[in-house]
Amino acid sequence: MDYSLPYVNSITAFLFTIIIVSYYFSRRWRAAKLAPTEAKGAWPIFGHLPLLGGSTPTHITLAAMADKYGPLFTIRLGVYPSLVICSCEIAKECFTTDDLVLNSRPKLAVVDHIGYNYDMFGFAPSGSYWQELRKMTTLELLSNRRLELLRHIRVSEVTTFLQEYYKTWSTAEKRESNNRDGVLVELKQWFEDMTLNVILRMVAGKRYSVVADEDEKKA
Repeated sequence: MDYSLPYVNSITAFLFTIIIVSYYFSRRWRAAKLAPTEAKGAWPIFGHLPLLGGSTPTHITLAAMADKYGPLFTIRLGVYPSLVICSCEIAKECFTTDDLVLNSRPKLAVVDHIGYNYDMFGFAPSGSYWQELRKMTTLELLSNRRLELLRHIRVSEVTTFLQEYYKTWSTAEKRESNNRDGVLVELKQWFEDMTLNVILRMVAGKRYSVVADEDEKKA
């Protein structure tokens, strides 16, 4: 029996290794079988980011992928897999039945630094802190009563936006009297400034971008 003991140990170790490896691959196979289809065209390190960074808007690119791979598929943003849902029914289920599972967010160093140690609402992990922030946001900012009380801010900012737009056109027309076709403006920046002003006035009571008669340095 003493001579056969090493052989018994070797056989036991071999069988144990076979069981562990089989269990590992069965778990991987089951997970791959249940996982949504991953969109093709991913780069080794960048994932699908090059496909989303072209001239075509991102929502149109994702819609084309949904037509090809179905309403539920995955893409890789860098090395991180991301689930894309293009179905109202599935999205409703994700935010009602499975909301606790899907509210989790990956821990990233960039969010730790620019998100004030995960204190920002959009980056905070699911938990009591995030639930309290969501409650405050829903009641104090996004409720129908609150939106109606802050309606004058949106009206004021849109009016200011249009007035500055008109001033830009009239000033250019006076400077170039022969130009009757109009003036070129960067609408993207204008809309970003207007949206940011609305948000900051609703939250903090102050504007960010300036108009002609305001102190730009103070702003």
